[in-house]
Amino acid sequence: MQDLAGWLLMLFSFSIVLMWKHVRSDTKVVRAIWLCIVLHHAMAFLNAYVGYDMIVDLPDADTYHANGVVLAALPELEWKFSVDNKTTAYIHLLGFFYQSFGASLIFGVELSILAFILSCVVLVKLVDLLDIRRFRVGIILFFGLLPSAVFFRSLTLCESWQALFFLSFVYWAIRLKKRPGILAFLSLIMSAFCLAVLHAALIYYAIYLIIFIVYWVIYCRKKNVYWVKLVRFLFAGLLVASIIMLAQKMGWFVTVGHALGGVDDFRRAAVTVQSRTTYGVMLDTSSVLGFVKTIPMIFVQYMFAPFLWRAETAFDFHAMLESMLRFLLLFFAFSSWCRSSGEVRSRYGFLLIAVLGIEVMWALGTVNWGTAIRHRVPGYGVIVLLGAPRLILFIRKLQFGIFGRRKVSGELNEQSLHMS
Repeated sequence: MQDLAGWLLMLFSFSIVLMWKHVRSDTKVVRAIWLCIVLHHAMAFLNAYVGYDMIVDLPDADTYHANGVVLAALPELEWKFSVDNKTTAYIHLLGFFYQSFGASLIFGVELSILAFILSCVVLVKLVDLLDIRRFRVGIILFFGLLPSAVFFRSLTLCESWQALFFLSFVYWAIRLKKRPGILAFLSLIMSAFCLAVLHAALIYYAIYLIIFIVYWVIYCRKKNVYWVKLVRFLFAGLLVASIIMLAQKMGWFVTVGHALGGVDDFRRAAVTVQSRTTYGVMLDTSSVLGFVKTIPMIFVQYMFAPFLWRAETAFDFHAMLESMLRFLLLFFAFSSWCRSSGEVRSRYGFLLIAVLGIEVMWALGTVNWGTAIRHRVPGYGVIVLLGAPRLILFIRKLQFGIFGRRKVSGELNEQSLHMS
């Protein structure tokens, strides 16, 4: 009977996407999301009743579930949050739902899938906001069918919720830039807060990204009058100062030097743990030149390892294929940004800064590609959003070339992508 809530949520999940008119109006998008949901449910069933340990050793999921069960057994659930404890909020979320509907593993993994479904809805809204509706189905399939993401989003892990609130964060930022309003700003702050409480490192990332968003939204609006720009710049500076002071009061503000020192200590301790998947590139904080040289090496290893010469098992080759796909998506994402102009270029630039920022943050705290695969889940949606349209166009052109078909409206496709 404890599993009943999980099974009911599984059945109910198919109707969630129909609650939004902009999603249910496109039958192909609904079918694409349903296909992804089916695969996630199948993986959730295997994880809950067969066991994921036959695929990979991942004790965090068991720990989060077990802690949630313990919290659910308490007479009264007390909500606590600590910056030092990076998963407190997610465990309390599990405890709250377990206490309300029953402590069940299938229910826990279905909650993660619920976050994935809501992420699909936000992703479709982002596609509409960026005027790339022709690629909605392809973007959903790229986002929902990546095997490693399907696996991690079907466990009692917080990555699925991190992906949801990260997408929501960037959605409200673009919405605020396009149509400024108090509701959009409050929604942005709420999304940032929900993202921040899911991991200690995300607190600092959210604060610095909000500071950048404030500058991007207020100062970078198109106005030719110099004094108007000056007033906006001063207002943006005042708002940024207020955010920093509030973060300091809450103990959520940290200087760059202090953060890098902590990262260096963590990496030196983590690399001592011997693992086959460890790449162990150290962060050199002794000089500016050393820092500049080691950051790109760490980022490349985090994003694209394992490389062919390090691949030994079937799992390694699968991870390598996903890294190749990620490289293509990033390549076409930068291509879209370079070829765009005006407001479109500004939005693409913001999305690139947002996703590269979160990936660099995770890269600094990751020393092996096994953990990197999991940490790349939250930012993957934005990479797909930016890179999938041009990748889809490239695949279509390649297909025409292979089968000797007549080139069909290739230039029109390129022009429509620029105009979006």
